[in-house]
Amino acid sequence: MAQDDAASLSGGFDLIEMRTGDQGDAFLWDGSFSYGDSIDQAMLVVQGGGALGGQIDEVQARLFYGRTIGENIVLLVGARKDFKPHPRDIHAVIGIQGQIGSRLNWESYAFLSDKGRLTGEAQVIYALPITERLYLEPRIAAGWSAQSIDAEALRPGFTEGEATVRLRYRLTDKINAYAGVVHESLLGETRVLARSQGEAVKSTVAVIGFGFSL
Repeated sequence: MAQDDAASLSGGFDLIEMRTGDQGDAFLWDGSFSYGDSIDQAMLVVQGGGALGGQIDEVQARLFYGRTIGENIVLLVGARKDFKPHPRDIHAVIGIQGQIGSRLNWESYAFLSDKGRLTGEAQVIYALPITERLYLEPRIAAGWSAQSIDAEALRPGFTEGEATVRLRYRLTDKINAYAGVVHESLLGETRVLARSQGEAVKSTVAVIGFGFSL
């Protein structure tokens, strides 16, 4: 290992936010941390959230080994543990992260549960500078399932999508605050199933929050 490529700790919380909409208020967090050099990394991702003023509904942790396989591409293998709402679910995970230029980031994951269920998700994030400190951050994300999962009311194909726009302001080099709008929608046969059961199939909420890095 070269001296200028020594292992180091990096990461932080990209999202710590409150969401408010017709279905009530909620809070959410999404953080990732890595330790390693430019080739090999150990990564931890923590996500969760719940109703504001109520109990936490979802808690998930992912632990990866990451290997850089291209100029801006990292291959990930590891495991995911769901603590809520399904505390016994453990998934094997394979994923890939990439970057195009300095503004566009993308990632995709496939999850194989200990019950043999195959699901996945993907996300694209773009950072559009407005001023030196202010920038617009649109995101598009989607989830899919390879089979029906009755316990989670999922059907094969694309199951959900999310389109988000956040306006972020850099308070310091390591801390930013933001506000934005999130639109979520069920997709495909999962949407048809939810509608037949009288469930909401889409929602649009306002968000406010902050992020920080180490």
